[in-house]
Amino acid sequence: MFLLVLAILLVQAFGLAVHDVNPNSIAVDNVSLDSLPFPSRQLFQFEHNGTWIENVAARANGDLLFTVLQPAPQLYSLTAVQSGDPQPTQLFEFPNMTGVLGITEVSPDVFVVAGGKFKGTATPILGTFSLWRVSLVDTDISCKINCVYGGKKPSFDKLMDLPDHVYPNGLTSVPDRPGVILVADSMGSLLRIDVTSNKTDTVAAIPEMAPVQGWPFLMGINGIKIYNGHVYWSNSFAVTMYRMAIDDDGFAVPATSSTTSLPATTTKDDANTPAFTATTEFGNNNSTDVTVETVVTMPITFMDDFAIDEDGTLWITTNPNNTVIAYNQDTGKSAVVAGSQQQAAMAGANAAVFGRTSSDSHMLYVVTAGGLTSPINGSFIEPAKIVAIDTTNAAHIGL
Repeated sequence: MFLLVLAILLVQAFGLAVHDVNPNSIAVDNVSLDSLPFPSRQLFQFEHNGTWIENVAARANGDLLFTVLQPAPQLYSLTAVQSGDPQPTQLFEFPNMTGVLGITEVSPDVFVVAGGKFKGTATPILGTFSLWRVSLVDTDISCKINCVYGGKKPSFDKLMDLPDHVYPNGLTSVPDRPGVILVADSMGSLLRIDVTSNKTDTVAAIPEMAPVQGWPFLMGINGIKIYNGHVYWSNSFAVTMYRMAIDDDGFAVPATSSTTSLPATTTKDDANTPAFTATTEFGNNNSTDVTVETVVTMPITFMDDFAIDEDGTLWITTNPNNTVIAYNQDTGKSAVVAGSQQQAAMAGANAAVFGRTSSDSHMLYVVTAGGLTSPINGSFIEPAKIVAIDTTNAAHIGL
């Protein structure tokens, strides 16, 4: 995810329109459209236009954390999420940044966020990005000076600078490896960083992670998630989801074939998933072959961040298309489950996360940018917001 205002202006200048995303343009065979869109509820909205919520994480206690890209580099908490009156609290404003991007939990109630400075509205400044640790262990988030209720203040510590990386964007944590994260550099690489030692390795730097040539805005790999031994990533302007096998430590699994042509005709476990091998630099910078699979390419303008549920269904946000799309990897079926190009329900939807408690694990929490990238009907924007989508009926409608 990334600030796209300049990108959209340039796209329009080049005569490339942002197209509507109609449910009928998505594969909906045997999907009951009578149950769409899914029920949703607005939890929170800023008061002013020009606000952009960039990413969101769910805490084990049911609270949400969300990062802000505009107008200031901030981190917020949303408590009482399942009540009728969720409460937002600004936790921190990061120094020496203009925007905050990805967030991931590296150990219980300890999170890492990435952020940096931008030139104008859309150009990241090389050498300004860094990672910060946010600890909410045994904290009272309302505590500013004198803590009550026996809690302590949240802590915020700079972990490391990322001087050689331009677009540190999406973050995800490697399971069962506390402190080890994967970082999407949207200029075309996937990093592995151990924040306990600040050791950084390049997991992969391959064409499927690179920006699409011919677009006036350079952005490749964006959202990243780990599921079932694979790292998944969206390439935003390629409007394609890819995946690659990784080992328990978060490094790429070498391909079993020595073929390096792109694309190859290798058949994987899913006949509907094209696969090929690519040469990449990873680990200790030794060149190796990895197998990359195309999960799905969609008839949309932009593929932003996403969530993966326990069954492997992808819940994809589309930012300028103002929608959330569900894609079932087993059946290949998909449907727009929320939003429309001409409606504000999901205006600028750009990241999502599932709840983590027994009572909200079916709830998909979506954050938005208020339509800043593509105003509805050419003129309408709104303040950024958080919306809860009830996905209970996903299986019932044929997804």
